[in-house]
Amino acid sequence: MASTPKINVLAGLDLSEMDQPLIQYLKLLTTLLPLNKVTFFHNIKQSELPESFKSPEQLNTIANTIKKKLDATIPALLGDQLPYDIEVTFEDYTELSFTKTVKKKQINFAVLGNKQNLEGNGGLAHKLIRMLPFETLLVPETYNPEPKLIIEAIDFSKYTPTVMQWGSLLKKHHQLPELAFQPINISKLSWKFFPGLSNAEIRKNTQEDLKIKSEKWTKLYPNATPLKVVPAEDKNIASALMHYVKKEKADLLIMGVQGVASVTTLFMGSVANEVLNMESNACMLFVKHNIE
Repeated sequence: MASTPKINVLAGLDLSEMDQPLIQYLKLLTTLLPLNKVTFFHNIKQSELPESFKSPEQLNTIANTIKKKLDATIPALLGDQLPYDIEVTFEDYTELSFTKTVKKKQINFAVLGNKQNLEGNGGLAHKLIRMLPFETLLVPETYNPEPKLIIEAIDFSKYTPTVMQWGSLLKKHHQLPELAFQPINISKLSWKFFPGLSNAEIRKNTQEDLKIKSEKWTKLYPNATPLKVVPAEDKNIASALMHYVKKEKADLLIMGVQGVASVTTLFMGSVANEVLNMESNACMLFVKHNIE
């Protein structure tokens, strides 16, 4: 990620109740990141249309009708700080239509809805997070319009530098005086493999792990906010992470995610995948490994 990137956003709309909070969040996002332009995107599966609607003329009419409807509502929700355009496509595989639009519009950041109380299973968003070659931000309709806390999930893996880069960009650009940042690491020791350990021994080993990670963090990032190491105890890492996010009422979680090359090679075993399937009022920014 460049030090001063031009962030061109692709915002996925599904013409549901989720669209309004998503558009409103983009207005808030202009106070957090240096956004350049947003393309509002909607795909219609052509195979699901009646045959009489599939002619080029009919498809063009449908696309123009949707664009006019969105043009009538977006400015009032988005404001005038962020230029935008609207892209309506007709593909049977929305994932492929997303990737085509990304290339066409030179997109490098995606914003998608993450429905909590509204109807929808989020399956498409989960696939796109893996497939798209850049960062994806999931926004629930329940987000806090006045964010106060951003959590950076640190696992000392190849993703940690990218998590820190995005945290630094947010710190540099945001215009919210009360916004705080907290890097955290979930400490998970597999006590089930050592059934003979006493509670005192477990506490001792936990404290040693906390000390080791805190010292490692200070060495790697001496000028950063001190790392908070949170014992997972009897929870798995994803559950412990999201429990902390909820307990602290965090507004945004930044974490790494495994990327893939195609729909057929989706990697489904990571902590990020478990997090995706948990309810949360926090926005979640999934970042990719920066290979530069």
